[in-house]
Amino acid sequence: MKKDKELFTTMPVGRAVAKLAVPTVVSQIIVILYSLADTFFIGQIGDPNQLAALSITFPIYTLLTAVANLFGIGANSVIARSMGQNDEATAKKASSFSFWGSLALTAVLSILLAIFMRPVLFFFGADNLTFGYTSDYLGWVFVIGGIPTVAGLVLGHLVRAVGKTKEASIGLTLGGVMNIILDPVFIFVFQMDVAGAALATMLSNTISMLYFFAVLAKIRKTTVLTISPKYVSLEKNVCWASLAVGFPAAISVLLVSVSISLLNGLLLSHEGGNILSASYGVASKCGTIALHISIGIAQGVMPLIGYNYGAKNHKRVHQVCNLSFRILLVFSLIFLALVQVMPETIVRIFTPDAQTIEVGGVFLARWSWCVVGMSLFNMYNSIFQAVGKWKTSLFLAVLRLGVIFSVLCFLMDALFGVNGLMWVQAITDTASCLIAMALYARFKQSVMQEVMHQQAPAAAPVSGSRIVTISREFGSSGRTIGKKVAETLGIPCYDSELIDKIAAQSGLAKEFVEKYGEYALSDKLYENALSSRGRDGQSAMDKIWLAQKEVITDLAEKGPCVIVGRCADSILQDLADCLTVFIHASDEQRAARIVSVYGQREESPAQRLHEKDRKRKAYYELYTGTEWGNADSYQLCLDSGKIGIDKCVSIICDLYAS
Repeated sequence: MKKDKELFTTMPVGRAVAKLAVPTVVSQIIVILYSLADTFFIGQIGDPNQLAALSITFPIYTLLTAVANLFGIGANSVIARSMGQNDEATAKKASSFSFWGSLALTAVLSILLAIFMRPVLFFFGADNLTFGYTSDYLGWVFVIGGIPTVAGLVLGHLVRAVGKTKEASIGLTLGGVMNIILDPVFIFVFQMDVAGAALATMLSNTISMLYFFAVLAKIRKTTVLTISPKYVSLEKNVCWASLAVGFPAAISVLLVSVSISLLNGLLLSHEGGNILSASYGVASKCGTIALHISIGIAQGVMPLIGYNYGAKNHKRVHQVCNLSFRILLVFSLIFLALVQVMPETIVRIFTPDAQTIEVGGVFLARWSWCVVGMSLFNMYNSIFQAVGKWKTSLFLAVLRLGVIFSVLCFLMDALFGVNGLMWVQAITDTASCLIAMALYARFKQSVMQEVMHQQAPAAAPVSGSRIVTISREFGSSGRTIGKKVAETLGIPCYDSELIDKIAAQSGLAKEFVEKYGEYALSDKLYENALSSRGRDGQSAMDKIWLAQKEVITDLAEKGPCVIVGRCADSILQDLADCLTVFIHASDEQRAARIVSVYGQREESPAQRLHEKDRKRKAYYELYTGTEWGNADSYQLCLDSGKIGIDKCVSIICDLYAS
């Protein structure tokens, strides 16, 4: 935890960015390999019609991701908020609704595609040369494989909603690795060509789905997740709430699908359309290398930006953003230079067909001019996401692909034909980057105004009252000592009484505040920074913290008191005259006490002590930036096991009086 805190707060910016971005880039490289696998192996056959088939079917296949985002991301948000309100029933309903709702919609789409396969494919640009390949591909990955594909993606979102980010990442990576392994087996060994690639994709997605079923079976007794049909509900607070949140994410995916089909359709309308389509497919797949690496860098630093923005450390936010922009600029310029030097060599990696290599080289050389604008645009968008500006992020995404790209496709085709279409992506990303840059400059200006406000002279303490704050290890008798001190001094003691006040202030359930008011979801600062957040950019824990600060500050204004736990020492350090105390004891003494007070549990006393202290420490350090339990952080540290409860009370009262 200390190392995590150092990473977010004091580690040199260069090292911190590398530590966060490198693993994310590595995971994105796996995504790249997954997305390139079909194109690479099919390209080795040397048939441009089969490559064109992949380009034609890609936007249709992407509909499955849109369905998964619509239900999965929406349910993720509803589940997180319901848990915050201690509403397990709604969380279960959202979980079941998202799973079965997504499968029902996928089943309908699969049936419709099976019935109307020919007109749909010809609408998207297939002809007599490519129809057989496109229908074979979609038959496996969509008609037969649509349900396992969507099920795996939705289950990944649900598992992530309850904090199982590691399991979610493993499940998605497993599907990608299996696809890379199975592609050459079915394409070359069984000589199934494009149908083999489709079968490999379908089986890989099925394996990923089965993995998530196993994870769900393992955690079903300890989480709110369920896919039992009896919990399916069409109630507004379940159905509409899930779909409303998931809609922007689904729209973003659909915009990618529409933009690809639009450009591909216009290319197919020209002479030699299949060669042009195959060339576009190879060029765009090569471009995914730059796309995913830039996304990896941008998304990798998001927790670092979000954490320091929340902590009002705007100087560090500025340093992280500047370094990230410089890294992306250097990377994109190097990528652009490499493509410009050897475009045909790169295309030759994916196909031996001479005509596709010639046209694809020209296409790639022109397309690659989008890389600088695209990389910087992704960084701007990630910054807006990290600081909770989701509306700005969504606006930019819709503007880029829904407006600028679409208008340019028709305009450039009408004015310059195929040559104009080859420049659409570059012009789109350059224009979008300039707009994002302007919005970012406006955002920076508002942040600077906030910094100037923060640098104004500090206000006087809100209270002249003397306050005792008791921080404590679990089982060290801190609560008992706090109550006895209050009784001796004749002042109020606030402990469990705070829970009702914080619940009322935050609007969250009392049980949720009691469970998470002093305990982090994880002992990893990185995972807490990535916890589920609402549209305002705040997690349920953030809302508890803000309410907690207000309640404790109000109590300090009312008069002398004792406050047990809940980071009161940090909250009141500049607002009141505080005697800050930390109570601790040996593990053996604390273990014996929790058994005598709370009884024996399934977990051993040592496990309970470790778990409670670990999450209490994580919570304290996440929101105060100070090390929990460090003697330098407190005015008085007492070992209740050695000197006893009564002696602790006496020492605190004497110091208070003096």
